[in-house]
Amino acid sequence: MRVLFIPAAVPSHFYPMAPLAWAFQSAGHEVYVAGQPPVVDSIVAAGLQAVPVGGAYDLMANITAAGEIVRRETGEGPSASGDVSSMSPEAFRRYAELRILPHVRTAAAMLDELAPFARAWRPDLVVSDPITLVAPLIAAAAGAPLVHHLWGPLPERGTLTEFPGYSADPGKWPAELRDLYDLCGVEPAAYPAVASIEPGPPSLQAAAIPKRLPARYVPFNGSGALPAWLRESADRPRVCVSWLTSNTTPGAGESAHPLATLVSALAAEDVETLVAVRAWNQTGLEELPGGVRVVVDLPLNIVLPTCAVSVNHGGVGTTMTALHHGVPQVVVPYNPGAVYEVQCLIDAGAAVAVDADPIDAGEVASAAVALAGDCAQRKAAAVLREENLAQPAPAQVVGNLEELLG
Repeated sequence: MRVLFIPAAVPSHFYPMAPLAWAFQSAGHEVYVAGQPPVVDSIVAAGLQAVPVGGAYDLMANITAAGEIVRRETGEGPSASGDVSSMSPEAFRRYAELRILPHVRTAAAMLDELAPFARAWRPDLVVSDPITLVAPLIAAAAGAPLVHHLWGPLPERGTLTEFPGYSADPGKWPAELRDLYDLCGVEPAAYPAVASIEPGPPSLQAAAIPKRLPARYVPFNGSGALPAWLRESADRPRVCVSWLTSNTTPGAGESAHPLATLVSALAAEDVETLVAVRAWNQTGLEELPGGVRVVVDLPLNIVLPTCAVSVNHGGVGTTMTALHHGVPQVVVPYNPGAVYEVQCLIDAGAAVAVDADPIDAGEVASAAVALAGDCAQRKAAAVLREENLAQPAPAQVVGNLEELLG
């Protein structure tokens, strides 16, 4: 079978798909992963074959620009941390329109190069990020079924429930997207996929997932070499502080964070502090207290199994990796999109949250110290880990899809 994966143009949306792509490849199937330039290096580094497409359009830059545009038009916009709660209903509706259009224009940019490839290679299955709007058109061009691949917990309403091609009424789609379907001769459908792969513990999922196919969340945050010092037992509880760990290029719409202040507060406590950063994102870390170790471009999947606590910004890749390893979390959700999944972890008892805007570094440090011991959050994190491990592994998901597709 030939399987084409299509992630969104953000490494953190490709990473959850990688284990399933490996499983298909290991089962003897042919696999290609089509993506825009921001994810091509990550695809190749994961040992998979990439099909670069859509380089003429920058999805994340244009999503970020939506806030600036709505502020010029209405005088209102999201806060520096992305909070939209203070916007009027009219301004928010305009902001929502402006944020969906980059996804539509990304689909148009990818279509020109990807459709000819799909017609020539003829995939038997297309596995796509639900927000990658080109996928139903590519599946139609190839005459192949489409499967959605989710990334974590979803709210009961909002986000994907109002997204074109996931469940939104085609009559409410942007005109540009309907025009693209007309151009391709494809009939719009509210939900064109034959299944939705849902990785992670079912107890965290509040949304009704259409045609749900359960799966284990298998963390992948990039590749790296395990350093000798990380193989040794820590003499104090180890706390990992990470921000922007799932991005590989700057300018992805994330807010800056006063990392040095937070790390200084942790350094005053009786814990071993690690700071996991990307090579491009070390601003403010030039002068840190003694005893703080900065690890650069080391995947969290290597770091977190040795840690007592994860202090992070609420990105789904980070929170789900910590969940997989049974590590309790202190989360400072800078992106409103992360608030729901963080609340799921809090409700499950596996995390605590600290307000991001403004942040109280002392409060974060105190919370991390509290979670570093034998606490209720640690027990709850262990329960979630076992629930996740009980879900079908990627190899079993491949078998389930083979059976579903006949």
